[in-house]
Amino acid sequence: MPGVYEIADEQRSVIYIGQSARDVPNRLRQHLARPGCIAERAAYWRYRYSRVPQAEEAELLAAFQQRHGRLPCCNRRSQLERDRQRRIRERFSSS
Repeated sequence: MPGVYEIADEQRSVIYIGQSARDVPNRLRQHLARPGCIAERAAYWRYRYSRVPQAEEAELLAAFQQRHGRLPCCNRRSQLERDRQRRIRERFSSS
C-alpha cells in the first residue's frame, strides 16, 4: 500500500515524516529495525494511503516547517542529501 506516514516520540511530537511508493508498513519496520534517530525515539506512528506519496510527503514537511520553523528532528537531512548518499552506496556496493 503506497502512502505517507508520521512517526512520533513519547510526547507525541512528530520526529519523522516519510513516504513509501509501495509498502508503508514494511517501510516503518525498516526504520525501527535500523539503529539511529528514528529507532531510538519512536513510540507512535500513523499512516494513510496516498496515490501520490512523494507530493503528500512534501506537503506534510512544508506544513511542519511552516508551523515549527524547522523540519522534524529525524528529517534533518534533505532529500538531495539522502539521494546522494544512496547513489554513493549503490555505486560502491555493486563493485
